Amino acid sequence: MSNLHIKNAAIISDGTRDDNRELWITDGVFTEKIPGVEYETIDAEGLYALPGFIDTHIHGFGGKGTEDGDKNSILKMSEILAKTGVTSFFPTIYTDTQERIIRDIKACTEASGEEKGASIAGIHVEGPFISPDRIGAQNPLGRLSPSKDDFMNMLNAGKGLIKAMTMASELDGIEEIAKLAIENNVKPLLGHTNANYEETVKGASFGITHATHLFNAMSGLHHRNPGVVGAVLSEKNMTAEIIADGKHVAPAAIKAVFAAKGKEGIVIITDSLRPTLQEDGVKTANGVEVEMGDGLWVTKGRPELIQGSTLSMDIALKNLVSWGISIEDASYMLSASPADIYKLSDRGRIKNGLRADLVLMDKDLNLKMVIVKGEIK
Repeated sequence: MSNLHIKNAAIISDGTRDDNRELWITDGVFTEKIPGVEYETIDAEGLYALPGFIDTHIHGFGGKGTEDGDKNSILKMSEILAKTGVTSFFPTIYTDTQERIIRDIKACTEASGEEKGASIAGIHVEGPFISPDRIGAQNPLGRLSPSKDDFMNMLNAGKGLIKAMTMASELDGIEEIAKLAIENNVKPLLGHTNANYEETVKGASFGITHATHLFNAMSGLHHRNPGVVGAVLSEKNMTAEIIADGKHVAPAAIKAVFAAKGKEGIVIITDSLRPTLQEDGVKTANGVEVEMGDGLWVTKGRPELIQGSTLSMDIALKNLVSWGISIEDASYMLSASPADIYKLSDRGRIKNGLRADLVLMDKDLNLKMVIVKGEIK
């Protein structure tokens, strides 16, 4: 492992900018300069240095996806994601039959520890305890009523790696599941839900406080029926994921959420699908053949049927800044906020003692270098 010295960068971290700090990376960790240690110097004149991006909701990338049920697909995702500035990610499992969910979880656990790019920081299971009325692109045959046995089967397959699970707070029996999740260090997320305002607030009272892809696959905001969106915006203890592609949520709506929740209350995600940045071959997402339609993956030949996102995290950062959000705040929502919300206390900031996960970008926010645990990728 090489030790690095980075000079002349404008350092963006934890919502601030520092133009006068040098960075020292020793054995994969941000440190002070250690006497006697040899460092490779990188002159980052004219570049920003930002914490590596943490994508906590992504199904696939580069022609590989969690639906493959293959650890090699997860490892390939790791490699390709690093090229877009992602240094940690949660491979996200679709709602499907329990057999397929367990298979896909096991593929992620088998890949953990063998990554050559972005690190697997956890697994996000998107379901299966979700609303039949808000299935979205999930498999309706896999939707289940809350069940302790089914939850424990998934948890055991994850071997401690499951860190997030999307669920609907209006379902009978979901309180037990949410509390069980929290006891096992799994964060309950509110998504694919038809909950009203009152049901959302009740769910938050027993721990379902973070919303899956806010605005999408949930009851929306109406001035006489605030729904999930209204509860997230008004309840101080609630936070939310947002897909920052400008397609799933309009930029003005993202800015409104930012005004209400601040950078600490938002986690930017891609929710990207298997064919994103796929170079060639047939493009599929969760078994459905897709094509590009207005910046989204849509069912081939059926452009009205949206399948999901084509976003990468470097483009998400560019989008946020182009919409008038400062680079300091945008960076925070891609790194520090997910680290805090998911208690990833060893990463998400450029700070001595933390993992040396770093991206260097030019002033047009084009990626120039990605460093994962001190290693240049």
